[in-house]
Formats: sequence, structure tokens, C-alpha cells
Amino acid sequence: SYDDKYILTSSWDKTARIWSAINGDLITNLRHEDRVNSCAFSFDDKLIVTACQDETVRIWDTQRGQLKHTLKGHAHGVIASCFSSDCNRVISASVDRTARI
Repeated sequence: SYDDKYILTSSWDKTARIWSAINGDLITNLRHEDRVNSCAFSFDDKLIVTACQDETVRIWDTQRGQLKHTLKGHAHGVIASCFSSDCNRVISASVDRTARI
């Protein structure tokens, strides 16, 4: 995270995980339907975006670990996603050779 409190990991075990950067403890699992190819914090650390093999991008509440939105539109797995600097948009890239905003 940008405040250096958390570490975020993505995995082919269908989870993204939030860890304490202080002591390494697992804070929460963000469960998905398929593998998670990448994940990122928003610049204000309030949200997390995950890029998923199931052709979706998911937006999560960092503090609660709750799913806020599922974005669809790619025809194949999403390999990367991130927030814009103002945290108002999500950019994603897919194996389908498209990028979406």
C-alpha cells in the first residue's frame, strides 16, 4: 500500500490476499471464481483492483475486504489492471489484445 501498512498478493489459487507489512500476518483473503493475475491498491489505499482470468476486473473495499463492483467486457482473461491517479477510473489489459478504461 502507499502508506506502507499492507502488502497485496495475487495468486492462481483464486485469491488476492492482504498482508500486514509490519508483522507479515494475513489480514484477509479476497476470493474469486478463477485465478487472479494481478492486483493493485488505489493511490488513496481505499480500494483494491484485481485482474482475473474469468474475464472480469473486480474492485474491493480495502478496509472491509468486500467486493464493491465487478466489471465485465473483456473476451479473455484480464492480465493487468490499475487505478488512474485520481482513483476515478480503472484501466485493464487482457489476453484478448484490448485495454479498457
